[in-house]
Amino acid sequence: MKLMRAIRALLKNNPDLLKCSSVNLDKREKRQRYNEFIKDNYDKLEDIAREYRIWVAKIPGWRLELGEKVFNFGKRIAGEYDLNFQEVGRLFNEILPQRMRGPLLGFFISGAYNEVIQEDDLLCLNLSRYTGTVSGLGYRHSKGRLEILGKGTYCLGVKMESGEILVRGNVGSHVGKFMQGGQIIIQGNAGNWIGQNMRGGLIRIRGNARDIIGKKMTGGEIVIEGDAGCWVADEMRKGIIRIQGEYGSLDEERRGGEIFQWQEDRWKRIEYGEVLGRARIC
Repeated sequence: MKLMRAIRALLKNNPDLLKCSSVNLDKREKRQRYNEFIKDNYDKLEDIAREYRIWVAKIPGWRLELGEKVFNFGKRIAGEYDLNFQEVGRLFNEILPQRMRGPLLGFFISGAYNEVIQEDDLLCLNLSRYTGTVSGLGYRHSKGRLEILGKGTYCLGVKMESGEILVRGNVGSHVGKFMQGGQIIIQGNAGNWIGQNMRGGLIRIRGNARDIIGKKMTGGEIVIEGDAGCWVADEMRKGIIRIQGEYGSLDEERRGGEIFQWQEDRWKRIEYGEVLGRARIC
């Protein structure tokens, strides 16, 4: 807000500052934007939503690899508009649902709050306001607590570094991919590809999980309090996977790591080649 107030004061005191007979398109757009700043009814969050919609429309389709680019755009916007984390919450919960749909939105919001959230902050995001899926929430999350209400999020906590993410609802696939630290708690069910290439931290799913859990995992811990699907621990090297209910196929040729199943009121380690106590056929 300090930046906005400075711009408004500058333009009020120098009304001819941006006037010129010949300007290129970029300068003309900047002049129009600065003129918007000095209006009494100016809402920077509406301006951010409009700018994001224009920017993301230029991205050719959806690919997970684009997440980093969208994340960095969110970081840049947060700096330009001097956002605080409360404003990021309002942007996601109130402004963007009226204007935006699209799977990359979570990467953008993750970039927007990444450098403004502090260790003791709690950011609450409501997915129920969106009609489609939102991917990339908690991307590179490094501090503070993120609480997500509702279902329909994919690629949650990808490359997470520290802090906590709590989801009150079901989640889709690719939770905790390349996760390095922190903890993700899902109060619901999860889709496929849980903890792929996970390096550290904790993923706890209080419901069921589908297929492909801990693939190429090299650290951290995954806890499934319900049932799990097939292809558990494929190419796993290190780390821990705990399944409280039943699960299907297990990679008996994995290179390392530990797998436990809840049996007879205790965690029982499943050794290489051992048939599970309560297994399902895939």
